[in-house]
Amino acid sequence: MTVITGIVLYTRQYKDNDLLVRILTETRGLWTFLARGAKKPKSHLAAGVQPYNFITFEGAFPARESGLGYINNVQRATIYPRLVEDIEANAYAALIASLINATFEEGDQITRWYNQLLLALQKLDDGLDPQIIANIFEIQLLVPLGVAPNWKADPLSGQVDGSFDYSEKYNGILSENHYSLDDHRLMLDQKTIFYLRQFSVIDFRQVHEIKVSAATKRGLQRVIDYIYDNQVGLKPRAKTFIEQMHLWQNTLINFRQKGNAKNDN
Repeated sequence: MTVITGIVLYTRQYKDNDLLVRILTETRGLWTFLARGAKKPKSHLAAGVQPYNFITFEGAFPARESGLGYINNVQRATIYPRLVEDIEANAYAALIASLINATFEEGDQITRWYNQLLLALQKLDDGLDPQIIANIFEIQLLVPLGVAPNWKADPLSGQVDGSFDYSEKYNGILSENHYSLDDHRLMLDQKTIFYLRQFSVIDFRQVHEIKVSAATKRGLQRVIDYIYDNQVGLKPRAKTFIEQMHLWQNTLINFRQKGNAKNDN
C-alpha cells in the first residue's frame, strides 16, 4: 500500500456502491482509482473523494501502468467550502478540471499543472473571480494542446509595444501596421489584448486580486471561445453549462428590469 496525494477532478458511479475517482496526483499525473463502497450511506470514503478535494490517501496506483488504482482509506482531505456552496465557482472548477483531463494522458508528469490547480482552487475558495481564474488556464493550456498562439510579438516585425489584434491567420497578435493583412482579425480592444498577453505567462502565486470590467471579461471569453472552437475543437460539458447559466442569469436580470420599469410607470 502507498500513501498518495492528489486533487480529485471528478467521480463516476461504478456498480451500485462504488465510485471511480479521477485524481491528478502530485507525483505521477492523472489516474483513475476505484473507491469501493464509497456510495454507501456510512462509507468512510464518501466525504473525502468529493470533486476538487485535496486529499492524501492510502491506496495503490494501477498495476503495470494501466487499469484502475485503489483507494483504501482517506487520511486527510481539504474541502473548499465555496466550491460546494457557490454554483458559479463550482462550474468553473469543473471546467478547469475537464480541460486538464482532456489535455494530458495518464501518467504524464505534469507537476506544474498540479501546483497551478492547487493554487487556483484556493483562489476560487477565497472568492476571486472564477471566470478569470478559468481564463488563465484556458490560455495557458493552449500550449500543451498544440495551438500555442504567439502573444509576445508581431510575427512579421517583432514589435512588442503598441496596438495589436488577434489573428488566427498568424496564430497570435498582429500589430496595427499589419491589420490590413488579415480581414478576419477579431477587432479586439486593447484591454482585452493586454490581459490575454498577461494571462499567457502569469503564475497563480502572483494573483492576489482581480478587477476586470464586465466588458473586458466578455472580450476575453469571446477570443478564448473562438480559439477553442476553431483551432482546438474542444468544448467540455462544463463550458456548455456555464453558458446556459449565464443565459439564465441575463434573462432573470432583464425580467427584473422590465418589472421595475412597469412599477415606475
